[in-house]
Amino acid sequence: MKKVILLILFFALAFLVRYIYIQNHQGPIEQDEVTYDTSAVSLLKTGMYVDTEGMLTSYRPPLYPAFLAVIYAIFGHDYFIVRVIQAIIGAFTVCLFYLIAEKIFNRKTAVLTAVFSSFYMTFVACVNLLYTETLFSFLLAIMVYIFISREKRSLFEFCILGILAGILTLLRANALFLPLVIVFMLWIRGRNNVADTKKLYIYSLALIVCSAAVIIPWTVRNYKVQGRFVLISTNGGLNLYQGVSRSPGKIFDPGTKGEKIWAKVNSVRSETKKNDIFMQEAIKIYKTKPLFALKMLVVRFLFFWNMVDWEILGGDKINYHFLFILPFAVWGTVVGVKNNKNAAILPLLVLYFCSFVLLFPGTPRYRMPVDGYIIILGCYGILEFINRTKGKVFQVCCVGTYFLFTYFLYKYSLETKYLMKTLMEKIGLWQ
Repeated sequence: MKKVILLILFFALAFLVRYIYIQNHQGPIEQDEVTYDTSAVSLLKTGMYVDTEGMLTSYRPPLYPAFLAVIYAIFGHDYFIVRVIQAIIGAFTVCLFYLIAEKIFNRKTAVLTAVFSSFYMTFVACVNLLYTETLFSFLLAIMVYIFISREKRSLFEFCILGILAGILTLLRANALFLPLVIVFMLWIRGRNNVADTKKLYIYSLALIVCSAAVIIPWTVRNYKVQGRFVLISTNGGLNLYQGVSRSPGKIFDPGTKGEKIWAKVNSVRSETKKNDIFMQEAIKIYKTKPLFALKMLVVRFLFFWNMVDWEILGGDKINYHFLFILPFAVWGTVVGVKNNKNAAILPLLVLYFCSFVLLFPGTPRYRMPVDGYIIILGCYGILEFINRTKGKVFQVCCVGTYFLFTYFLYKYSLETKYLMKTLMEKIGLWQ
């Protein structure tokens, strides 16, 4: 009963914070939001998945526009309603983080996690945007909780996990290999039990088959539309090219419309051919400019862990919440995995999403789905740091002082950003 009351309180707190933010940040949709909205409206009116030019598309996975279309069908074409529903989803996600933290660690970690997640800047601001991340984070948290919640496994459970993995892939293509992460954790936890080896094979197969069963209908549709095999989307080539290209004075940039590659891309209508052009150009850069490509790999990695989230928070402020929790998350990972093998799923998920920067652009927005697990590890790390010695006053003062320091950087975000830019220029990462 006490847990239920806590969850209700945390849900109310998280929703209230997000609702207040929404009320004070109403505005028009922009960039990716427009694309999702256009596709959703078309799905609702014609049942066809099209781009902003009205052409059948496979450029993005379809589930988020379908999610918007359902909301529009019920409540009308109202962005405010979408944002409120995303605030509700975000509040439920906070409750899931509580349950995950409590299951893996303890109640104190869970409470601290829920409070921190309720106010976490990226989570709060993202519900106001028509982006996939809020829904993706919620479904991923459900998947993680199902996996860690029971010691005794069942075939049905892994079928559900497979279905969730497939759904997540139709939200964002980078979830495609999530079943392998779950299979890896399953074998780590069950490898010492020889009697369960046969079950491990069956559960792993069920997970992968159920995930594929969700994805295949979309792949078949793509083949009919594009005339060739497209597993999830046709934006892989652009993302690969964007990861190793930039214009002067910018970190990531797919180039200006006047560049030769854009003239070549704009000369064809087929999405798959555009994708091929970008892919070939990216491979060419890797072959002819290996040192530059290596430098861009470093840049992608740094920007994945960047505290300036220009896509969600805007470019005028830093995410001091993330800057504060990150070092404690590192400590929490070291101590947590050592004390509890179940905790390994959290850093493993972080590494999984971070691994995409090996090829594709890394931004804080792409990190958001695992920020919750960084927060869980960070909250555990804070408590472990405080509880390591009998006299806790000094440790509490250290934590408080560091928080104030990160808040100071937030208050002077522009100056902090300029300092970061200057440092990157000095070491040749910003040109």
